[in-house]
Amino acid sequence: MDFQKLRLTGFKSFVEPTDFDILPGLTGIVGPNGCGKSNLLEALRWVMGATSAKALRAGGMEDVIFAGTGTAEHPGRPGRSWAEVSLHLDNENRSAPAQYNEHPMLEVTRRITKKAEGTTSTYRINGKEVRAKDVQLLFADAASGANSPSLVRQGQVSELINAKPENRRKFLEEAAGVTGLHVRRHEAELRLKAASTNLERLEDVAGELEQQRGVLARQARQASRYRNIAGHLQKAEALLAYARWTEAKTHADDSGESLKAALIELEEAAKLAASTHATREKAHEQIEPLRQREAEAAAALHRLEVEQENFEKELDRAKAEIERLQGDRERLERELAREEDLNSDAVAALESLATEEEQIRQREGSEAERLEAADREVEAAQAQLDEAEGRLEQAQRAFADARAERNAAEAALSRMDRVVMAAREEIVRVRDQLAQFEAEADTSGRITELNTELEAAQTAAASASEKLAQLDENRQRTEQAVEAAQGPRDETRAALNAIQAEIDTLTRVLAASEPEGRSVLEDIEVAEGYEGALAAALGEDLEASDDHEADRHWSALGAQPIAGSGLSGATPLSQFVTGAPVLTRRLSSVGVVAAEDGARLAAALTPGQILVSREGDIWRWDGFVARAGAKTAAAARLEQKRQLTEQQAKLEAAFTARDEAEKALGEARLALTALAEERREVERARNTAQSRAAELERELGRLKGEAERRAAKGEALLTRKADADERLAAANTEHEAAMAAMNALPDLSALEQTVTAARHAREEARSGNGRARGVRAELRRDADARAARLKQISEQREGWMRRQGTAAERIDMVARTLAETGASIERAEKVPGELEQRRTSIYEAVTAAESRRCVAADELAGVQGTLTEAERLVRDADERAALARENKARAEAQGEASRERLKDAAARAQEIHEGPPEALLTLAEHKEDAPLPSHEVLEEKIDKLKREREALGGVNLCADQEMEEIDGRLSEIETEKADCEAAINKLRGAIGSLNRDGRQRLLDAFDTVNNNFRELFSELFGGGQAELRLIDSDDPLEAGLEIFACPPGKKLTQMSLMSGGEQALTATALIFAVFKSNPAPVCVLDEIDAPLDDANTDRFCAMLARMAKETSTRFIAITHHPLTMSRMDRLFGVTMIERGVSQLVSVDLAEAESMAA
Repeated sequence: MDFQKLRLTGFKSFVEPTDFDILPGLTGIVGPNGCGKSNLLEALRWVMGATSAKALRAGGMEDVIFAGTGTAEHPGRPGRSWAEVSLHLDNENRSAPAQYNEHPMLEVTRRITKKAEGTTSTYRINGKEVRAKDVQLLFADAASGANSPSLVRQGQVSELINAKPENRRKFLEEAAGVTGLHVRRHEAELRLKAASTNLERLEDVAGELEQQRGVLARQARQASRYRNIAGHLQKAEALLAYARWTEAKTHADDSGESLKAALIELEEAAKLAASTHATREKAHEQIEPLRQREAEAAAALHRLEVEQENFEKELDRAKAEIERLQGDRERLERELAREEDLNSDAVAALESLATEEEQIRQREGSEAERLEAADREVEAAQAQLDEAEGRLEQAQRAFADARAERNAAEAALSRMDRVVMAAREEIVRVRDQLAQFEAEADTSGRITELNTELEAAQTAAASASEKLAQLDENRQRTEQAVEAAQGPRDETRAALNAIQAEIDTLTRVLAASEPEGRSVLEDIEVAEGYEGALAAALGEDLEASDDHEADRHWSALGAQPIAGSGLSGATPLSQFVTGAPVLTRRLSSVGVVAAEDGARLAAALTPGQILVSREGDIWRWDGFVARAGAKTAAAARLEQKRQLTEQQAKLEAAFTARDEAEKALGEARLALTALAEERREVERARNTAQSRAAELERELGRLKGEAERRAAKGEALLTRKADADERLAAANTEHEAAMAAMNALPDLSALEQTVTAARHAREEARSGNGRARGVRAELRRDADARAARLKQISEQREGWMRRQGTAAERIDMVARTLAETGASIERAEKVPGELEQRRTSIYEAVTAAESRRCVAADELAGVQGTLTEAERLVRDADERAALARENKARAEAQGEASRERLKDAAARAQEIHEGPPEALLTLAEHKEDAPLPSHEVLEEKIDKLKREREALGGVNLCADQEMEEIDGRLSEIETEKADCEAAINKLRGAIGSLNRDGRQRLLDAFDTVNNNFRELFSELFGGGQAELRLIDSDDPLEAGLEIFACPPGKKLTQMSLMSGGEQALTATALIFAVFKSNPAPVCVLDEIDAPLDDANTDRFCAMLARMAKETSTRFIAITHHPLTMSRMDRLFGVTMIERGVSQLVSVDLAEAESMAA
């Protein structure tokens, strides 16, 4: 299958439908960081069935849905509720699974939808919904998939470098194409475990059913006892129900008489109550007018008392008003005095301000002349300062120029000193190195010795490799022998388990059907085929015991034969039965004949004799004949005993066969272990030889390199000595010229004295300028202060004048208010006298009202006494009537209760027997004229019967039917057990086949990947050696994968000890070695060239181009490297013009080059 196109809709940052064409050759994906390039790889892995959100750089699977852009202040695109990715596959070569090969094109679609209850993900192939597992197997069979090594994400190279050896094995599994085998083996192991669990469950269920069958046999014997007790209990309950019904009927008749007497008493009490109620009503009519009169007198008294209380309050208010007005008068007098004081203060302040203003204006005339003189002095001082600073600047410039010339000359002289010193030191070093070079020894002899040792190490490694190949062949043959021995071992185990299970089943069945006590059946041994004859002849008598104390037993009389009891034409049954002497007499009178001869020989039988056939037919001496029918329980028990004996005989042989098979398997496994140990020793020797050869090669390379470097070093030293002599001569000449130039420069001390004098003159001019400016500033501050004070005086004068006017107005207003307050005080002082006169008249009216109220209250009290007595008589009459009603209700309740008891007794009788209660005597089998037992006697008898019934416990009345159902279920379980055992054997064989296939394919893939790895390593590094090794286990399916590499010029070591760049290039070689052994339809590389320099990137791109030509794989490289971009056939650019939204653009470089040409 070829990958054609990838379509994304709403997946991560690709919100709009986006098509990504997967074309042959090399395709590059470029773009800035964070624009969504890796989202294309993750979409491809997601549609192929990825289940880990973390591997997709997401917290949960719902994070692959476009979540929207923008913020609350700057909204952007809204989020989506679903995402979909489709992958188009070309199936022209019909390499897909069989159910899809009718389609030339396949479209695999995965869609995820966000709902309130969570997210749901659906898969479709050509529009038909399928399982995720179907999609994963589709790509796994095509050497691809979500976790395929051909999809290299960011950081995967680092993960391979840091991975444990057992985790690196998955690359071999992908190369071998055993990923699908792993899945199928896992499924087979799950089925095997489930089948084993089912077998154990069936055995447990069978054991439980056998126990239930034994329990049911005992329950059946309890059923008849239960039914007998139930019959007696029904009779006793019927007699008790009849006794209770007759008693309830008598009570019902007595309750009617009691009700009649209660009705007469109730009628008399009602008449008395009516008389007393009339007397009470008359008293009520007299008391109402008196109550009205007393209430009116009390209301008049209350009104007068309230009016009296109000006069008191009004008098208090008048006194309080007088006090308030007097306080207001005192406050106004104080306020008038304060305003007069304020008026006097304003007059004094205005006079003071006028005096101060006149003094300030007199001083202003003399200060103006002084300020003009100070301005002239400041201008003259500034001119002197400018002149002094000009002279100083000119002197400093001349001094700085002279000082710079001297510094330059000193720096040149110092530099030439250093050059001369360096030249001299270089000459000394070169001379020392020449002396050391001449003292070094030649290494040609050591090179010859190492060449000899290298040939010996390579010969030892080749010999060990040949022996390893031979040991691998022996191990394969031994593994086949182990598998061949494992089959018979499993078969003997299964046979032994089947025999043991049969013995256990027969033992349980015989134990469950064993009667209570010992029977003669346990001692009998019957010849094969005669079980039916013995069971027909004796039947249930076989279950009798030979113990004379048992209820049913065979006595010693049965062991004595009867004289003259021979059977004409028949064989006595005693010849086929042994082990039970007490049956001798019975068996000697039973003859065994053929079924077709029984009717003919039966006529010659004497009393007590029986003829039976092996099939179970019976011909008795008295003419009774019974044909063979279903096998009886005794016959079945006899056959089960015979089968148990046979199986016990087979058990020892099965144990022997099992032990021999296990011994053969153990020997084969020991041989396999010995071969593995020998292989490890040989492999260790080969590795040692290879390591020694690699070490010698590195030493040879080092010595040859040293010889070449020694020759070049000698020539370089001579050249350096000549150059150093020339540099020393030139440096000495330049040093002498620099010394002469510095001596010709003038002295700096005169210029420095001129600068000092100019600086002193400038400081004096600056000081005079400062003093002049200070005087002028002081005069200006005084003038500003006088102007500010004049302004303040003007403002203060206006304020005091406003205060003076306000004080005059307040004085007039307070005087008027004070006069009004005096008049109010005079009016208020007259009110208390007037109120005192009115209070006296109200007091007299209150006294008269109290007298009238007392008279009305006395009259009311007299009538209330009469009413109280009438109320008492009414209560007594009502109590008597209530008591009569209670007696009537009690009599009615007793009558109702008696009737209910009678009704309950009749209902109870109806429950026991349908018909009139009198019929219970017949049910209880009790004579009508016989006296009835007491309730206590009957209840005691019923309790005793119930206790006996309860003592039996739970009685199963359907035990026989349940036993038949259990027998049927046991038969079904035996069939299911056989099916499970067959399935287990089949699954074990399938797992073994998968292991053998996977192991062989993994070893083949290891050799292929190892060869590819060596080739690609040399191609990427430009030389060197590398190899893969299986470690930690002899089983390839469990071993780890270790990487050993030797870049050019270095020794062989593990990858973890290499530099970062070497590790990345080595891991890349392994990834492509696996890929080359089992090419996938598509290979995606996400920034795999990031840690490589330009030279390694160029070799990497060349390898990609070669593999693209050699295979039909379509390569996709996500990169930032310009060199990688230039080697692509086409480029796709991922941009993010709109924040958070990715877009895809493409450029075909081959087409662009042709257009440019």
